[in-house]
Amino acid sequence: MMKRILGSEEETRDALQELMLRLWNRKEALEECLNPDAYIFTAARNYCFDQKKRERRSPVTLTGEVPVQVAGGSFDPDAAEKLKHVRLIMGSLPENYREVLEMREIDGLSFEEIAELTGNEVPYIRVLLSRSRMKLRNELEKIYSYERGTGQTA
Repeated sequence: MMKRILGSEEETRDALQELMLRLWNRKEALEECLNPDAYIFTAARNYCFDQKKRERRSPVTLTGEVPVQVAGGSFDPDAAEKLKHVRLIMGSLPENYREVLEMREIDGLSFEEIAELTGNEVPYIRVLLSRSRMKLRNELEKIYSYERGTGQTA
């Protein structure tokens, strides 16, 4: 999860080291915690998001192709292009939308687990997930309807 948020192995190692130090300094609080797994997961997620916020203050543009392999093992440029669009749109979603969508679709967490980790109720998580999916779908439709209208392929 940390690598997915931060994007690089080096940043993930640094973040993990910093997180371990912070958890060690709070070991008494962690011992009293009813659900230490959720506490650690939330601390890691929050630390990663804080790092990304600091990064946004000095933006870096990413370039290059994203290699996407299909079941047969060959590179699929259309899938790579679609993945690029999805990543761009997800990056523009409000943080709570993106967070819930990633936890559900990428991390495979249940609604109850997401609710516990975010401190929200399950019905609210369902609403956020529905809205984030709708926003993602609408933005993808805009991109592809524009491309069909102009004859471009992206």
